[in-house]
Amino acid sequence: MSVELIKKPITLDEMTKKESVQVIKERDLIVPDGKPDLQTVMQLDGEVCIDQIDVTQDRIMYRGRINVCILYRTMGNSKCVYTMKSAIPVEDFVIVDGINKDQRVDFDCKIEHMAYNILNERKVNVKAIMCINVVATSCKDTTIITEIQAEGPIETKEEEIEIVSLCNEKEDKNIVKQELTVPSTKPCIDEIIKTAATIQDEQVKRTDSEVKYSGMIEVVTMYKVAGDSDDIEIVTHRVPFEGSIESPQEDDEMYWDCELSVEPSFMQVSPDYDGEDRIIECELSVTAKYCNYNKTTYDTISDVYCPGKKINTKEKVLDYMNLANKAHKAIPKKESIALEDDFGENAEIFSVSIKPTVEEKEYANDTLTLSGMLEIKILMLCKGEEMCEVQNVINVVPFSQEMEIGKISDKMYIDPSVDAKDVNIYAQTKKEVVLEYLLDCKVDVYEEALLKVLEEVDVEDMSKEEMDAYPSMTVYQVKKGDSLWNLAKRFNTTIKDIQELNDIDVSDNLKEGQKIIILKKVKF
Repeated sequence: MSVELIKKPITLDEMTKKESVQVIKERDLIVPDGKPDLQTVMQLDGEVCIDQIDVTQDRIMYRGRINVCILYRTMGNSKCVYTMKSAIPVEDFVIVDGINKDQRVDFDCKIEHMAYNILNERKVNVKAIMCINVVATSCKDTTIITEIQAEGPIETKEEEIEIVSLCNEKEDKNIVKQELTVPSTKPCIDEIIKTAATIQDEQVKRTDSEVKYSGMIEVVTMYKVAGDSDDIEIVTHRVPFEGSIESPQEDDEMYWDCELSVEPSFMQVSPDYDGEDRIIECELSVTAKYCNYNKTTYDTISDVYCPGKKINTKEKVLDYMNLANKAHKAIPKKESIALEDDFGENAEIFSVSIKPTVEEKEYANDTLTLSGMLEIKILMLCKGEEMCEVQNVINVVPFSQEMEIGKISDKMYIDPSVDAKDVNIYAQTKKEVVLEYLLDCKVDVYEEALLKVLEEVDVEDMSKEEMDAYPSMTVYQVKKGDSLWNLAKRFNTTIKDIQELNDIDVSDNLKEGQKIIILKKVKF
């Protein structure tokens, strides 16, 4: 009997591979010409900028730089703060066994720690510890049998498969250009010392055709006052932004996500209409990373038999990964940070950064509890009559947050991420700073599943001896786990014949202990 298999191609995601490494980069930085000699470093920070990533077999090669900013004082001038900017080139690779260029790779690189050593008044050695996290997901293509066409009465068992996988991944860069005016209550600018930009009041909305995002960019600028004064001032501006990513919403879309970030790409001082340097021409780069996951349902034939015929099948079992659930919760928080030193009434806060680290995950009663630490860094400008200081206040506080995520099985993997957004100064005194922020918690739950796939089906005639081995009539007592399909296949008959002989409706389930009559099918 000839058999034709109707097959359909599908794509499955394998379980992701993760790799985390620490890399140390070091370089001697020279004080630029025109800048005074360096005596004391007041503040050092850096930011990684990756320009190129190349994926080859078992390794990821990356190239970029660490943008370094040093605030320092010079000999004999304890009031003026100078800035020195430079870069440490980065070119290295990460070994990840099994990775190749066809995989989807998420590459994240951040500064874990920075240190310096003053070599002389014109040279400083800077070391940076980078933490690199790589997540690689590979896809595998296979086929499933959706229909079997044959001359004889072949019985087939259908099974529904649900595949939830990444459908689209897009990145949109929005350049925001703005002229920021220093208020008349503030003095003119001589030189920009340091700039910080953060996103506040972000709004992300999904429509039928696109993802819209908007918010405010808070730009804080520390600058040296023009003229003979060595004073330092801080000025804050808020710049609106908005953008969109075209992405038509499909009926099978299950989850979506969009993350926003901002960095200053250009800052320059310009004169206003009166010729005073009160204008800051700035370009701010807002990056929106969007992704969505779709659920695709397939009907596949998982088993087959034919009364009176021998069926030979070839099958394989594939393991794959599904995104089972995605949870998100943003909780308003308030934190009081004690100031050990008396910074005085003239202390101003330049920037506040909060870095959460998840240390424990506990699951019970459909609830996930994330626990860890928040590293809070406050950069403060302290101005006195004889001295100007830029100091870091670092505090570490614990956090714990519960999230409803539903049922979790042993074959599921929980991937949490925690971020602090909309950080604002609620109150400030000589002894403490009170902060308000949103603790933004996201959890992805991945399930490892198995898929049995039929590859080949071959039909042969039964011999008379093989046919006679089946009993002509059987009075069968249903056992736990029995189904109409299993009994029909076992006793060489059809589900329809068992139903008609025992007056069983299609919707009826077999009950344990139930007695049914089964007749061997002798005519085909």
